[in-house]
Amino acid sequence: MREDRGRFAALRDEHVFVYWPHGLGDWAHLTAILPLLEPSNAYAIGRFGDDYSALLEGNRFVGVLRSGECPLGDGSARGRAHFGLRLRALDGRECELRVPEPFAEHLASFGPTAVLWTDYPETEGRTPFPFHTKARNLAHSLVHSERLAAFDLTKPLPTTLDRAVDDSLRRAVEERLAAFSPPGSRAYVLSISGYTAERKNWDTASARELARLIERNDPRARAIVMGEPNLGDASQWPGRRIVAGYGELFGDLDAPFARIYLALLEYVAGVIAVPAGPLHVAMARGGVRVVGLWNAHLPEWYDEPNPSAVHLVGSYVRERGFHRRLATKTLPAGWHSTRFLETRAIPAETVFEALRE
Repeated sequence: MREDRGRFAALRDEHVFVYWPHGLGDWAHLTAILPLLEPSNAYAIGRFGDDYSALLEGNRFVGVLRSGECPLGDGSARGRAHFGLRLRALDGRECELRVPEPFAEHLASFGPTAVLWTDYPETEGRTPFPFHTKARNLAHSLVHSERLAAFDLTKPLPTTLDRAVDDSLRRAVEERLAAFSPPGSRAYVLSISGYTAERKNWDTASARELARLIERNDPRARAIVMGEPNLGDASQWPGRRIVAGYGELFGDLDAPFARIYLALLEYVAGVIAVPAGPLHVAMARGGVRVVGLWNAHLPEWYDEPNPSAVHLVGSYVRERGFHRRLATKTLPAGWHSTRFLETRAIPAETVFEALRE
């Protein structure tokens, strides 16, 4: 079934397999709404691509079923896309799953009696508080109204993200990081692009200028850049001793991206990121300084608040009147620390000052 028409919210005492072929940020947001789901059901979740699904390993509300491959996909390469299902055909009736190994073994052990596959509708700020985020709006459909009434949704929803990282993976990340960022230095993650929309990305020239500011003002700082394959032309970046690509440092590790990234967050001093997976994971995890770079959307449309985060919003957002949409207008004051800028582009100097504060 899908999330609509109340069918899922009415389920009781079932084994529910949640098929979740969505982005890393959507996996991070799910950690806040899992406790709202009907507790009489048992839940397991998975997708083709363990790079993302590994984010929920260790979660006390849902088990994770590994697909056996890290790269993301829809199962086409294994014989049948989306287990042979069509999203629009799911209407509460019985269906047949065509499941390849090793997924099949894990799914059979769980013994699903129901399947949920939602297209995770994008609201873009059009739903009012307290269902103002993409995830909360989905919860409105997934959770029965009587159960929802038992939660205080006027307060931030706590994350259920498990921070625990395997010791061997932690050591591997620490070793690679130490070679680039020795004791006494401070490493920052700089994530400048996502996959869903180019308008969200931060331009490479500004990212390079930020690296120059870091090098000039803090000789102990290092920048780990995501979203810039091999950093492009290395000569365009300042002092390559203080800048490295994520793939250069960790690309050879045999582990899903989500687990490597969680291990990395234990050691970095901050995350500077556009609204994509690395930002949303850092927001959900907490415990690390976050500077969000918003060129098109607003943080209140997606994330629960994080006291260690500040969000810089380019003027395009106000020019389009996005700040007047219901999600923003109905939100209590102080929910997020947000600064609206007078320029469309987010200057590197402004980012650096936010990072220093």
